[in-house]
Amino acid sequence: MFINKHPYSHFNRRGRYILPAGEIDIHMVTRNQIHGGLSGLDAHPLDHVAVCDAEEEGRWRAVCEWMLHNHPISRVIAVHERAVLLAAEMRSKFGLPGMQYETAERFRDKLRMKETVRAADAAELPEFVALDTPEDLTALDWGAGRKVIKSRRGLAAKDLYMVDTLDDARRIVAGLDLSGGRYGLEDFVTGQIYHCDSVVQQGRIRFTSVGRYLADPASYGPGRTFGTVLVREGELVKRINELNEAVLGALGIQDGTTHLELFHTPEDRLVFCEVAGRPPGGVIPPVIEWQYGFDIVETQIRIDAGLGFAPADPPQSTDDGTCGFIAFYPGCDNREIRPERFAALGIVEHLAHHGAGNGDGGVRHSTDFQDSYVVKAPDDATLLRRIAAIEDEYRG
Repeated sequence: MFINKHPYSHFNRRGRYILPAGEIDIHMVTRNQIHGGLSGLDAHPLDHVAVCDAEEEGRWRAVCEWMLHNHPISRVIAVHERAVLLAAEMRSKFGLPGMQYETAERFRDKLRMKETVRAADAAELPEFVALDTPEDLTALDWGAGRKVIKSRRGLAAKDLYMVDTLDDARRIVAGLDLSGGRYGLEDFVTGQIYHCDSVVQQGRIRFTSVGRYLADPASYGPGRTFGTVLVREGELVKRINELNEAVLGALGIQDGTTHLELFHTPEDRLVFCEVAGRPPGGVIPPVIEWQYGFDIVETQIRIDAGLGFAPADPPQSTDDGTCGFIAFYPGCDNREIRPERFAALGIVEHLAHHGAGNGDGGVRHSTDFQDSYVVKAPDDATLLRRIAAIEDEYRG
């Protein structure tokens, strides 16, 4: 059973669908057509498809349970953040292999995640507390500076608020529903944000890729840009991999992929931010594929399905160059780079997102890109120059 919260066309990689429909019988539970859940299904059909409204969580659960009761399903696949917990719940309830609910909850609930990491002394953390009542705002030291109010189960930097004073925080909280353990409060960390993406098998990390964000994921907005560049060598990469290994060990993942984010502070400290028990989102998977030769989303699908997967051995870079991407949010002057310019700019792939934006000039989340360009270069300095040149040309 494949619990799918993406548009179905998301799994078409340059003309090849990465779902292993030729190897296994897939029963898909997906979003309705309004949200793109069936886009591309005609080109790569499945025999068993159930459609649910994107927001009706109870309906998703009921359909999944019906499928598991009435079909000989032995595995549950999930790659979207909003599907991971439901998939784990179904595995635990029906005794199926794969990530179980208790483990998935540690990856999904940011407060439980940080409590687990702190208890294991796996990484340095910002000070944090649950935000269940307005009185909880006083649990942290406001003299220490800016704070962050964030959804405990949020994704793509949604439901996240930066506040500089206690009075500002009280105004924000007055408009939030704090019931049900929905929010947390933590100290703001100043620093460059990195991500570390991994493949784990039987509790052992088989692959990692470290990247540096070119902008804060929480700073998305109309007319802005985002991106990442891979960081492949050096002492900092070694330290990030060590932190990643300690955190994943503390959270107890056995098989799957992960996407961890952390801060590198001006004082050279590494401070844990959060980690997801699923593949990275946005354009990071194409960057990894162009650099290392395998699709990390396909890898998660095959792990969940109990099939063989890449990388069979720790993959080496496909060449001596490096890779990254730049993305443009809705509101940028749309001057798509002409294909005949791709080679000169180092562009190896252009991803156009025709449904980007909220339809009213706004940006919905941190990966709500209008146009994205995967870029390769022989070295880090050239990569950054090419990304800057792409931005200049795109904006005209």
